[in-house]
Amino acid sequence: FLLWGQDLNGTGPGAGKRPYTDYDVKNCTNGNCDRRAGYLKAASSLLVSDLEYMVKQWMPEGDAYKAATADPTKGVTAMLTGMGSLSYGELAGERMKLGLLLHDPEEEHDCFSDNTHNSHLNDAISIQGVYLGEYVRVDGTTVKGPSLSDLVKDKDAALDTELTGKLAATVAAMQTMAKRAETVEAYDQMIGDGNAEGNAVVQAAIDGLVDQTKSIERAIAALDLGKIELEGSDSLDNPGAVGK
Repeated sequence: FLLWGQDLNGTGPGAGKRPYTDYDVKNCTNGNCDRRAGYLKAASSLLVSDLEYMVKQWMPEGDAYKAATADPTKGVTAMLTGMGSLSYGELAGERMKLGLLLHDPEEEHDCFSDNTHNSHLNDAISIQGVYLGEYVRVDGTTVKGPSLSDLVKDKDAALDTELTGKLAATVAAMQTMAKRAETVEAYDQMIGDGNAEGNAVVQAAIDGLVDQTKSIERAIAALDLGKIELEGSDSLDNPGAVGK
């Protein structure tokens, strides 16, 4: 909100339009320019501090790293729980299907900046990356190591091929959505009432997420991890109750 300003365009074109003068103490618009700038600097410093803390936590000597690797079964369980819950209940359900059901721009992830398409795309890429054990750095180089895919392949090669393919299909559907957002209309317009073509693009990405979650659940069974509860969503499990 501080960076972009409120998006008052509904499902019409346009994002928030905060002028730079809202931070110019000599030519201040809308008041409180000094306080607004001070808050933004404090929040930015806190974000940097939190990221530095996270990096240290995942170094070999960090508490998070030690906790994840102390018990391999618990570590793998946490990875698949995160993949499945983000894929189904959080992303497909609460972040996407809910807004599509209600055709409500206030339900999009980045309602001030209209950057929702990139947030959703990168979530899908992250799920894929966790499974494949790889990450593409900002400079284009790839970090790759042992993976969940390797473990599943040892148990059921066909299932690994299936899940790998579904993850790729979801990323492709998200890329189609992102391209539309960059060239045709923003995400909040896509979910608008009466926009059949835009709705279909979003629904295709949701369908991919739901479909890959079924294979994630099969991977959990193949690895004999027991019963794992993935996060659900009324938007997917009980859509008739949404909005009531």
